[in-house]
Amino acid sequence: MSAPDPFSAALRGLRLIAGLDPEPDPETASRLRLAEALSAGAPMPADRRPSALISIFHTVEGASGPPRVYPLLPLNRQRETLFPKEATPEDPPELALRNLEDDLKKSLEEALRDARDHPSARVAGAMGAMARFAWCLPGPAPDISRYDHGRTVGAFAALLAEAPPEGLAQWEAALQAGSEASVDTPPVALLVKGDVSGIQRFLYQVTGKGAARGLRGRSLYLQLLSEAVALFVLRRLRLPLTNLLYSGGGHFLLLARPADETRLPEIRREVTRRLAAFHGPFLALVLAAVPIRPHELHGEGLQQAFEALHRRLAQAKARRLEGLPPEDWEAFLVGAQPDSSRRSQNPADHAEKWTDCMVCGIRGLKGEEIVVEREGRSKCKRCRSLEDLGRAAVDLQAIAWIEREPLSLPDRPERAAPWEKALQAFGFAVSLFRASGPKPSPEPPEAGWALVWLVEDSPDLRGRIRRALGERPIAFFPRFLLRRAPRVRPEDRERFARCYDDPDEMPEAGDVRDFTMLQHSSRGIQRLGVLRADLDGAGALFSRGLGKAMRLARLMALSSALSRFFEGYVETLCETVERETGRPDTLYAVYAGGDDLFIVGAWDVVADFAARLRRELAEYTGHHPRLTLSAALTLHDGREAVHLFAEEAGRALEEGAKAYQRPDGKAKDALRFLERTLPWGPEEAFWTVLEWSERFRQGVESAAARPRPGRGRSLLFALIRWGARPQRARPAPRNGPGQPILVPWIWHAAYFIRRWQDLTPAEDPLREVLDAMRREWDRWDEQGGPIALSRLLAEIWMPAARWAELRTRHEEGCARQPSADSV
Repeated sequence: MSAPDPFSAALRGLRLIAGLDPEPDPETASRLRLAEALSAGAPMPADRRPSALISIFHTVEGASGPPRVYPLLPLNRQRETLFPKEATPEDPPELALRNLEDDLKKSLEEALRDARDHPSARVAGAMGAMARFAWCLPGPAPDISRYDHGRTVGAFAALLAEAPPEGLAQWEAALQAGSEASVDTPPVALLVKGDVSGIQRFLYQVTGKGAARGLRGRSLYLQLLSEAVALFVLRRLRLPLTNLLYSGGGHFLLLARPADETRLPEIRREVTRRLAAFHGPFLALVLAAVPIRPHELHGEGLQQAFEALHRRLAQAKARRLEGLPPEDWEAFLVGAQPDSSRRSQNPADHAEKWTDCMVCGIRGLKGEEIVVEREGRSKCKRCRSLEDLGRAAVDLQAIAWIEREPLSLPDRPERAAPWEKALQAFGFAVSLFRASGPKPSPEPPEAGWALVWLVEDSPDLRGRIRRALGERPIAFFPRFLLRRAPRVRPEDRERFARCYDDPDEMPEAGDVRDFTMLQHSSRGIQRLGVLRADLDGAGALFSRGLGKAMRLARLMALSSALSRFFEGYVETLCETVERETGRPDTLYAVYAGGDDLFIVGAWDVVADFAARLRRELAEYTGHHPRLTLSAALTLHDGREAVHLFAEEAGRALEEGAKAYQRPDGKAKDALRFLERTLPWGPEEAFWTVLEWSERFRQGVESAAARPRPGRGRSLLFALIRWGARPQRARPAPRNGPGQPILVPWIWHAAYFIRRWQDLTPAEDPLREVLDAMRREWDRWDEQGGPIALSRLLAEIWMPAARWAELRTRHEEGCARQPSADSV
């Protein structure tokens, strides 16, 4: 028998769960059985093949209603594939199940051929095949997919491959004993959590001028950089891809050997030095680790392990640059300044040779680090390369990670170096495959195997990638990447010409639309909409949400399900909203990953997207009361600096939506918009406001074509005025009843609404709105009297009228207002 090997053991684990592995030798079989049990957190049951995969959200505490099941389809980002549905008795799953399993076996065989016996490529290719076809196949439990179970089994199999037989016996006994296991049982694994600290600052710390063109590329670059760091750590630990349990949003989770804990400080220092070599002290790797025993891999034991991991990570963030060699500090801290050895003593000579990047602000040598495009317009080579990356991201089909020897570090930080060089420092040459544009550049002959992220998938694309990468080993892996960025159309150059003082500032056709174009693509008031949103209580969801059912494979299933929504379906949703509103190229998806997102665009389309996002998340999770979303939508001038409107939207999210609390004690699950926080759970105020806003808008726009067109907007301003006035209470007369008396704004409103109704002809479109308002007024009056009416004015009609007023405002903007049927 060959010597134990983590890569071959991980592959055996994957093939076992896929149902392909032949009968192994007794020792290998015992290790695989233990790996399966560790993945499940308990000895495996005899029957481990449920007929359908149930949504993992049904296992999260607080779920109600019948479970929902996933359709048996290969992975893609379409709604009909990703959304679980209610199971029906007439569903015929057997044939679909058999077909998908056949496709899985063929894909696994193809993956082994592409890998050409390379250990890392074999594991990654098998994982890719399972990610595509086994994501919806049930595993050992009805809510754990065969893919999520397979990768955790493979991860444990890799750790057990080098373990001595006596250790296996101890771990198996501890697993059988459960809570009664000996406290002296040695750890079986090490949970390692990594965080690339500082990515938010790097993403947003750019000026407003020229920022939009590179923002998509900057966001994608940070995603690639975080992944490169995770893969670098994995490579240093000599572990297969199965042991990278999660990677996204600058965070990653690894399953390592207990003995690897002593190696982590040196790996962290090496990664931080490599990050600092290209970003100064602004990016650093933070690592935390917690050893875990077999009997702690389920329920409360696993909950406590993750809570301890989060605490240690928070402590490590406070010392993120700890451990850097003293000789590095001067270079890292002054890296933003010009090299003094190259600085001229003559101020005039210095000004002639040095300049600043107009996007990120760093100073460098003209021609060498900073490219002067024209007078007053200079960009560093990194920002120019990020603009190119942003253009490439729009029609990106695949990314090839080609392993190579890491570059040697420069003597001083190279913060103006193109983005590719920073990834090469972690041992990867990256090739981009696009639907259009230039072919990927040839890679150096010494480069090794290639991990190919398939953003799209087709036989033709795979063939094109194989031809481009030559004879090197390849592993294909489906990976959702947010590519949504609005493109400049040929007619946009004329349409938005008046928006620019200098025509040379306009982006070219095919380029990414800048914030000026997005702002003036709005209808009504011309503003840029900025949406920031994230899942409420995500930390508590992962540490406590599964309760006693918590297992490592279930956590991976929960993570996978959320990633499919935020990293995959959000792009589909952007396309859907633009298509249904007839407003293409108006949404710019800057970031979406893990459990949060950041979207900018024409403000009215962003508002429609926010409402649709909340509805779709509820449908995706089966209307789970614990899986809610908080968001903030703020309006800005497109000339503002990115970090300013990102910070304002972030404050509105934290201080408005996430701080919102209902009278019954339920918190969050709200939207902060127009300086008001609206709860948007089922049957809550936001949906009523949205309905009335649309009714007001239609009434005002229809009335605008009739005589006295301003009456509709006059109604809106009156509602805004009444709703903004507080319904102050004053004490009753001394001898009267002990009830407060309201200042009579509501009676003024009642009079004018009735008066407007009486004076509006029946054929006037505004009359229909007034009739509906009168019916609603009477209903609220009957149910709650003056107190209820004051709430109707302040909490429903006033925000609805403000929203409708912004939608119907005809500003004197620099561009023509889009007509109702324009695209």
